[in-house]
Amino acid sequence: MNKQKIAVLGSGLTANAVALALSSLNLNIDLIQEKLTPKKLSNATLSISDASFKILENIGIKKNSSIFWPVKKITLFDNGNNQSKPDTEFYNIDQKKYLSYIVKKNNLEKLITKKLTNINVIKNKVSSIEDKGFLKKIIFKNKKQLEYNLIIATEFEYLKLLSNEEKLNWNYSETAYTFLIYHTKIDNHCARQFFLEDGPLAFLPISNTTTSVVWSVQNKSKAEKIIHNVKDRLNFLRNISSNFYQINTCSKDLDYFPLTFEFLKKTVLSRTIFLGDITHKIHPIAGQGWNMTLRDIDILVKDLKDNINKGYDIGDINLLREFEKKTKTSNLLFAVSIDLIRKSFRAQSPAISSLRKKSFSLASQPEIMSKIINIADKGLRI
Repeated sequence: MNKQKIAVLGSGLTANAVALALSSLNLNIDLIQEKLTPKKLSNATLSISDASFKILENIGIKKNSSIFWPVKKITLFDNGNNQSKPDTEFYNIDQKKYLSYIVKKNNLEKLITKKLTNINVIKNKVSSIEDKGFLKKIIFKNKKQLEYNLIIATEFEYLKLLSNEEKLNWNYSETAYTFLIYHTKIDNHCARQFFLEDGPLAFLPISNTTTSVVWSVQNKSKAEKIIHNVKDRLNFLRNISSNFYQINTCSKDLDYFPLTFEFLKKTVLSRTIFLGDITHKIHPIAGQGWNMTLRDIDILVKDLKDNINKGYDIGDINLLREFEKKTKTSNLLFAVSIDLIRKSFRAQSPAISSLRKKSFSLASQPEIMSKIINIADKGLRI
């Protein structure tokens, strides 16, 4: 029997990861990307949970500590007034197991791209996508046409070509800024997060002398003005982190993106699966966005492998709906939980602050802490 064909649409990290994960299956895979201008260097980082890293290892990404920096502990501060004692902290009782790994997004993309040696990459713009019998037909701008059993779309521009499905969405009126701080050498394996009035400020270690900063702030706030002034930004960071870092300087360039909550109501259609940010965008407060995507990729690969072994048509809508059942509801509950956490920390009233303190105290209890870590590590599955 001829191999079934899959088209993966997208030029970013998710599309490359999907294509690499599928390359172990008995399929013909085309990775379809528009012709791109070279990507600029970025300081953006990702937090990969321990369970998610095992998914990366399954697709051939090795654990290199110079690229994937391990986090042993996470400390949380309800504000920036007292650095000496965190309001709560998370760590594995088993000290040999890390909570997560911080990696520069650019570095992970390079690692995955290098491994796409057996994937047919098509650099062409897609004009339209149509049904053709039991297949999907992709028509390119240069009039070339190709047919597939299944299409996996990972970026928003392809959503318009495939679906009119509505999304749950709202705007946080916030922007996330990422940059690096450079400091004197320390044993740097603790991530820290401050819940400030204008938004959460996270310090994510990437080496013993460098830490990534993710600062999500309300638009047009005092904090946003501080971020855009390098001198003021450096002074603020030195003050709030003086108990942890002796900061020498910070990167001048900023990576930034507006923050929204988005969730696609239907993640599968006829011979079509949506994956990644196209299906769920969440607040970066817990660093869980791409972990959700990796878990979806892992489930998809297992489902497709099983269906191929049974001789099924991999684009059959009933099989795709089984994948949707395993992922959508769990992802929605997880995404809404993250959203509720963000809203609870945005409120600054004394009563809400007191409630947060009690919640922090409760979360510090070993049994509850272990359950929270397990959910953050593996996500919700129902």
